[in-house]
Amino acid sequence: MDIYTEIIEALKEKERLALATIIHRVGSAPRAQGAKYLIRADGRTVGSIGGGCVEAEVWQEAQEVIREDKRKVLHFRLTPEDSAESGMICGGNIDIFLEPLKAGFLKIYQEIKNIKQEGGAGILATLISSEEDTPHGDGTKLLIKTSGERFGFLSGEKGLEEEVVKESERLLKEKKPEVMVFYRGDKKIEVLLEPILSEPTVFLFGAGHISQQLAPLAKRVDFKVVVIDDREMFANYDRFPEADEVIVTEFERSFDQISVDETSYLVIVTRGHLYDGIVLEQALKTRARYIGMIGSRKKIQTLFSHLLGKGVSKEDLSRVHAPIGVEIHAETPEEIAISIIAELIKVRRSKGN
Repeated sequence: MDIYTEIIEALKEKERLALATIIHRVGSAPRAQGAKYLIRADGRTVGSIGGGCVEAEVWQEAQEVIREDKRKVLHFRLTPEDSAESGMICGGNIDIFLEPLKAGFLKIYQEIKNIKQEGGAGILATLISSEEDTPHGDGTKLLIKTSGERFGFLSGEKGLEEEVVKESERLLKEKKPEVMVFYRGDKKIEVLLEPILSEPTVFLFGAGHISQQLAPLAKRVDFKVVVIDDREMFANYDRFPEADEVIVTEFERSFDQISVDETSYLVIVTRGHLYDGIVLEQALKTRARYIGMIGSRKKIQTLFSHLLGKGVSKEDLSRVHAPIGVEIHAETPEEIAISIIAELIKVRRSKGN
């Protein structure tokens, strides 16, 4: 299960647990800002903030956080020598926010899970520290959805929640967490603001041998997977047990049955040039973050010329990753799948996209 599902299940059972989040990173620490590590009172864990002695120390501190019901920030300053001794794969300085999770947060995390599975967006605001501290969880966490709904609340001076709302649009656009400091006179309030976005979805057009290799790889690197083909004997859950959804439909009508937005990755690997062209023409009308199409350079040139003749602009065609995948001289379906997944990860991690 993913970490949010684990949190929901644990809170339903009223288990005691703590959540560690990287809130600041400098240098080459192995995990990015926002990475999470869930620690239960019985010692079980989910997620990672980098491994090594840092994770071990956070685990120990989490037991105290759970017992005392108090938040804290841990600071780690690792030199390359420290990293080598600790077993971490690289150095860097990181700050980790450690908080006890309360049963009262259940609805917030259920809504986060809904956003990730069903779409939408929001900002999760978590109080890190305040001069008027609230150790028991009340008023320390607020989810603001773009629809305007709010779950939970933030304690503090009047207007704090509205200041968080003002920052929401920028943070959702930047798609990265940030610790912000708000002042009320000489009082300082630190708040962790995290964009909550729907999970990126890979749409695999074509249910052939390449997609069969792609689907499990995409799931392993945290994409949702939707498989689309017009042949039920190929597009089914027996062949794609990892898929979140399998759609059997004509390619001409496929976009009527899916929702494509800036979190969508379209992979065109159908069984022929005709169907590739049909899908590509529709794909270029969407706001998909990634569009990739398999094929030789000659085939791609032929398809592009055909679409230019139909009025598709060169600018639109420049969005297409074709030939698809990172160039690793792949030949087998397994190798081709690896090259495609590598390109999807590269696009997902790139800034400004």
